[in-house]
Amino acid sequence: MANRRTTILGVVAGIVVVAGAAAVVLTHRHQFPVTGTVSTKPGQTATGTRSLAAGGPVSAPLEKPVSGKITNGFGWQYSGALNEWYYNPGITIAAHKGKPVKAAWAGTVTNVTHQPHMGLTMTIRDGDGFSTVYGHLGEADVKAGQTVHQGQVIGTVGGTSLYSRSAGSHLDFQVYHGAKATNPVNYLHPSS
Repeated sequence: MANRRTTILGVVAGIVVVAGAAAVVLTHRHQFPVTGTVSTKPGQTATGTRSLAAGGPVSAPLEKPVSGKITNGFGWQYSGALNEWYYNPGITIAAHKGKPVKAAWAGTVTNVTHQPHMGLTMTIRDGDGFSTVYGHLGEADVKAGQTVHQGQVIGTVGGTSLYSRSAGSHLDFQVYHGAKATNPVNYLHPSS
């Protein structure tokens, strides 16, 4: 008799887990799914190791969009506020409400919308298949279709949303290459 594998499909807090055939698929509550290799154990971090020499809008390194301490890194995180593990496809930067947020790279604003877990959110297509996402904005100073240069003020830091995983005012910042979330820290300018 053939060895049968049981496949379990469960949806818990926006995370889809498929097990049995050694496959794990995670999605984040955002317009871009998390794809690629990720750690399957909470507490481990999956980091992208894309080299700056491998392409992308790296003629100018990524500028940190707001000054402040990185409170949640890329990868698996535990939210005490929501008492759950989640996969963070970016970084969380603590910053005072109203503080200016700057474009990390030059690009074109593709989307300004409200997201359930990130509040007012802006997406900028930066070129070479890269996009940057700025969540928990208080105000957006630019509109979809507008071109921005690196370091240009694009909005302000807002408060947390109803389902925010971090307490206090902060900016959620994500970098995508295509549909794959990559660690923004890998692209930061050394002075950031």
